[in-house]
Amino acid sequence: MQTSALSPDVAASLPPPSARYHVDVLPWPEVGEHGVTYSNGSCRETLQWASVLLALAAEVGEPEGVRTVVIDLVVERKETEVVVCRFDVEPGPEAQEIAMEIAASVGRARCSRTLLALATDGAASRQVPDLDTLAEEALAELGL
Repeated sequence: MQTSALSPDVAASLPPPSARYHVDVLPWPEVGEHGVTYSNGSCRETLQWASVLLALAAEVGEPEGVRTVVIDLVVERKETEVVVCRFDVEPGPEAQEIAMEIAASVGRARCSRTLLALATDGAASRQVPDLDTLAEEALAELGL
């Protein structure tokens, strides 16, 4: 895990990672050529690829339990926090296909090593037990 770029004094005074990692869940997502289309009430909206600052992936859950691949798309970055749009997919070929499409659409430079591993190998290289741990590790990767 990458260490935070923040000084120890600043890091100690910050709220917990889960309070600095703001998540908007995208209901009924469909990854496509222009972005991720999702339901917003009775309408369908698209999060454009140009709005994505960084794409992250992780497999979340216990090793012997139910696991899912979580895709977080960073859409806003502030001094010590981020806003991400999130959706999840079942581990396996579908997750790999989606990761490949994201990597091709936003470019490798805007993909975390974990999303690139999912696109290349079919498995996310980050495996965490819960979403709080995901927030903590993602913030560290972002230097926050």
